[in-house]
Amino acid sequence: MKRKVIVVFFTILLGIGFSFLPIQSVKAESVTSGYYVDVSAHSAEMYNSAGVALGKSEPENSCWYLGRTATIDGKDYYQIGTDEYLSSSDSYMYRDRPEVIRVETDEDVPVYNHSFVESSNVALAPGTYWYSDRVITTQDGMPFVRVSTDEYVGMWNVIQQSFTER
Repeated sequence: MKRKVIVVFFTILLGIGFSFLPIQSVKAESVTSGYYVDVSAHSAEMYNSAGVALGKSEPENSCWYLGRTATIDGKDYYQIGTDEYLSSSDSYMYRDRPEVIRVETDEDVPVYNHSFVESSNVALAPGTYWYSDRVITTQDGMPFVRVSTDEYVGMWNVIQQSFTER
């Protein structure tokens, strides 16, 4: 009985103690957007928020959390660090989406690269299953899922079979 009283006393004491802790505000720009940036060029030059080259670059296939997107002189730039941006011509934006998909159509499904250029020598056969780990979206909002390195198919051609949350 004495032990229960001591446990209850400490629980109440901790509850009261935590109620006096200060509340900490977090700036919105410090929270990631849920999007990532993948470098698609052999070497991607980095720029500051004014569009001036920093003399540094990032290697191909390196991935970064996206801070925000900025438009400088009509071109999109992706923030990957404090005042460090990659050009949209050297990189692209994606979102993680691990899942198994099945080709739903009765015909071969065309495959595209991250720039949405159709491959002339690759297609997915009807009824086949594929693992996909990311999704990219066109300017018009059309989603494409990745089935291989730099190979994407339109999401309207496939059915999700299982989804794994990260």
